[in-house]
Amino acid sequence: MVTQLQQSTPHTIKLEFADEPVTAFGGLVLIERLAAHLGLWRTLEGTLPARRGHYGWGGLIKALVAGLLSGGTGTWAAEEVRQDAPLLGLLSLPEAAEEVTMWRALKPLARELDELQKIQTIWTRRMLARARRPSLLVEGFVPLFGDGTLLEGSRRREGTKFIADKGWGLLWATLWVGPLLAAQRLAPAGEGEISSVREMLRSVRRQLLKPLGFAKCALALLDSLHANEGTLGLLENERLHYVVGANGLAATAQTLADQPEGAWEQTGAQRARGWADSGVCVCWLQCAQWERKRLLVGRRWRHENEFLWHYAGVVTDLSERGVAHVMSEHGLSFARAIWRLYDLKGGLETQFKDALSALDLHHPPCQEHARNAAFYGIGALAHTLGIGLELLGRPAPAGATQTAGQSRARKRRPPRRMRLWRVRRALLAVPARVSRHARQLV
Repeated sequence: MVTQLQQSTPHTIKLEFADEPVTAFGGLVLIERLAAHLGLWRTLEGTLPARRGHYGWGGLIKALVAGLLSGGTGTWAAEEVRQDAPLLGLLSLPEAAEEVTMWRALKPLARELDELQKIQTIWTRRMLARARRPSLLVEGFVPLFGDGTLLEGSRRREGTKFIADKGWGLLWATLWVGPLLAAQRLAPAGEGEISSVREMLRSVRRQLLKPLGFAKCALALLDSLHANEGTLGLLENERLHYVVGANGLAATAQTLADQPEGAWEQTGAQRARGWADSGVCVCWLQCAQWERKRLLVGRRWRHENEFLWHYAGVVTDLSERGVAHVMSEHGLSFARAIWRLYDLKGGLETQFKDALSALDLHHPPCQEHARNAAFYGIGALAHTLGIGLELLGRPAPAGATQTAGQSRARKRRPPRRMRLWRVRRALLAVPARVSRHARQLV
């Protein structure tokens, strides 16, 4: 049967443009109130030296932070805030600098990188101090995750280096305490991830973990790059628990291959990983460069129709007593409990996505290393405010009616968090009309 399409009557859409004091990012007032409540802007202005010129450091940094959180990129993010007069009112900024002024200010700010890092640690410490501790615990530990990522680089961009299997780029080293970025460093030429993370571990332990009482329950999760005497010795001297990958050590595979068959606990096939058979074991590892032996927890597996085993290992200072709660809650042996803890590192690596994608930090905005280092110091502050808003703003669970089993369950399960792009969409991208009445901003 042939049918004839019927077209609806055309409609006319009329557009009217009104010059009203409205902004598309009224939710940034939540960021302003959070920072004011915790005294973050006051700390920033009191730590950095006074800046000569029309704009102070507080106004410059606040404008760039707001621009990045609202979706701006690079130094141009401050310009977008400058052109949004109602938003300036919400941020208590009489005015904001143009983009070229922000770009020029990054170079003198680079001389204050140590102060910026101090501010970053203070901001993180204040937010963690007010967060509910159960929301920070994963398997009974506060994760302490150190890692580096390769940013976009070029032969013309200062600090660009070549890393095998990754290519050319700028190395951004970070240290995370739970979901918050506690320390960061854009490594200059000649400096690698190992030395950067090692220095950050030392400062974060003393300036953040110890004052908050997190030192005993913190668990450092690091990849095989950090399985060296310097980093492991530092973790032990600072009395930090750790599970560190050991695949980069030549002695790991040979030590595991030499273990007798009776030392291996069979864990069977794991189809999700494509393993036809697998097992775990516990032994001691002694490398030539090490002052003493360390506990090695190994894993072996083989695929279908394979005869030889594949080996992987992690070194740890944890004992059965230290992970007894993990073993009892999940019915695991000591070796399997350690691997369960180390496997958390994969989820922690996704925290980079918020900074690299939502704040577009994968693309350094400048050619000079000094300007980029200062920009990433500000970008880290923006990330802390965005994630801190979600961390401190989430509703508390019904603690009055929870059972002991429910309380333990929350401690062992990683809490589900809003990604930064969703925080922007759900909380920050809120249209608002701004007006003044009786010396009050409404």
